[in-house]
Amino acid sequence: MKRCEHCDVDAYYKLTFEDFNDTEIFSVDLCIKCVKIESKKLIDDFPAIKSLRIEPIYPVIVTHNNF
Repeated sequence: MKRCEHCDVDAYYKLTFEDFNDTEIFSVDLCIKCVKIESKKLIDDFPAIKSLRIEPIYPVIVTHNNF
């Protein structure tokens, strides 16, 4: 499981954003509490943000069926 980059608990969301003034796309793995805080900061800085995406991180579960 990935860890939240702010508070070191399990991260369940990937926050990705692109700034108008920068050519890079930034991505961080966060818990629900930190997603709320960081997305609020980005939304408040609306004119400078080109794109914002919040996606759930799904754990990969591998199963083997022996039929």
